[in-house]
Amino acid sequence: MKLYETTVIYDPGLEEARINEELDRVTQPIAQAGGEVVEVQRWGKKKLAYNINKRRDGTYIHVKHKSPATLIAEMDRRFRLNESVLRHLTVLAPKESPRAAEEPAKVEGALDASRPAEPAPTAVE
Repeated sequence: MKLYETTVIYDPGLEEARINEELDRVTQPIAQAGGEVVEVQRWGKKKLAYNINKRRDGTYIHVKHKSPATLIAEMDRRFRLNESVLRHLTVLAPKESPRAAEEPAKVEGALDASRPAEPAPTAVE
């Protein structure tokens, strides 16, 4: 199973109880398919960059999950049929190498404090 990130924008008029129901509609199929919900972030109500269905705001939910690839198409179908969903997007989560977390990346050509800087080349006429 791969790690995915799904972001859903819901109608801003939904009450908190209804948003919880909608969130359950996202997380339950993941668990039923043998996947795992890693993290759920409620970003809350935010202003949209442009109007969607004559709405200026949307309620954002971000779910990070491990799921089989076949489930993603089913989730997409369910989101399209749900009138409370303004927009949705599911992407593969970026992979982080274990080494990247241990030490900062060195930039090639960066100055090292232990050696002096080289003089700039001079122009020859």
